[in-house]
Amino acid sequence: MEDVSLIDLVSGISTALDYVSPTVTGHHRRVGMASVVMGNHFGIGSPSILDLLLAGLMHDIGAFSLDAVLDGLSFDSTLTEHAAVGHRLLKDHPFLERPSRMIKYHHTNWEDLQAVRSEEDREVLLMSNILNLADRVDILRNAERKGHTREEVQAIVAGYGAELYAPEILFAFEELSQSGLFWPLMENMSTPVKNVLGQDLLEVRITPDQLVEFSHFFSHIIDFRSRHTATHSLGVAETAVQLAKLACMDEQEQKCMRLAANLHDIGKLSVPVALLDKPAALDEQEYARMQDHALVCEKVLRALPGLGEVADWACQHHERLNGKGYPHGLNAGQLSLGSRILQVADVHTAITEDRPYRSGMNKESAIAVLQSMAKQGFLDRDIVGLVIENHDRIDAIRRIVQVRALSDFKKFTSLDQ
Repeated sequence: MEDVSLIDLVSGISTALDYVSPTVTGHHRRVGMASVVMGNHFGIGSPSILDLLLAGLMHDIGAFSLDAVLDGLSFDSTLTEHAAVGHRLLKDHPFLERPSRMIKYHHTNWEDLQAVRSEEDREVLLMSNILNLADRVDILRNAERKGHTREEVQAIVAGYGAELYAPEILFAFEELSQSGLFWPLMENMSTPVKNVLGQDLLEVRITPDQLVEFSHFFSHIIDFRSRHTATHSLGVAETAVQLAKLACMDEQEQKCMRLAANLHDIGKLSVPVALLDKPAALDEQEYARMQDHALVCEKVLRALPGLGEVADWACQHHERLNGKGYPHGLNAGQLSLGSRILQVADVHTAITEDRPYRSGMNKESAIAVLQSMAKQGFLDRDIVGLVIENHDRIDAIRRIVQVRALSDFKKFTSLDQ
């Protein structure tokens, strides 16, 4: 595992968010690009311009942790809670604390932002307002059945007053939108996001240790969409790391295992919350939709340079040694030790934790399921043996981690925050 570009990583997260609903595809990228173009026009320098791009790429991340139906971009104009949720999701990560503050205010009118100037520096408020306008412009252009031409958007924005947007921001948009530069940079999806940043910002990288920390934070975004998934990724991660130790993986490989486990369900961002919370077994069509998350995981993680085998382990957690898994039906000869460990960790965690339609299995039932799957060739016999031989310890550690994760989830969803 190598150092990873911060821009590549956040761009990958932004791409994952696109899978939540087809109607938001490209929205975060366009808002990020438009925000940076306007920010550059103001002379906002590094590292602030990088913070603005990161905020744009993830500005609606809070909406995807809510039980919201994202049928179109119209949710942006009515749902204000997601700005506060997005801030809470990101604020504790050192790379994202300042962007989180921009996200917190990206649905706050300029007039109302003046009331918080004593608590927030003016540059953050200005960039929040830039983000707000970039978001609005893209909604006007792309909202389902309401898309406007560029000229119509320019006319609508020209009618906005100083209570909504800072006058200098409105003036900057007017200049840029007429220059021939703004629209191509914002809307040409083939233009790399990196093209709007200076070389110094392109070199901002995350070390493997920082990436593991980042993935722990991101597992909350994946899991917190539902009470029934709120602890899953961290339970899988702890189980997988314990098995990696027992399988004599070295310390670096154990870190890679934790990273893969934290990210293994990133594709579930594409699964509707209604399916995650369904209080009954899924029907055939719903199960097929759930299976799609493995392909989404693959598309997102394989696009991130530097992950190497971590992407394989994460993306192959539903493959099976007998070739009867998904998404590609790989067989034993194509599945590494890391992939086999994560498969067993995922199954064990899934059957021992509570789900919407059943309670978690006890020790005897869980062992029986694992033994049956190993006997039929689904799971690796040796890894299953490690679970059985060390079940009490492994399961106790899993439970402790998941109790803590559930506590974090309850705090996160508390109305007091």
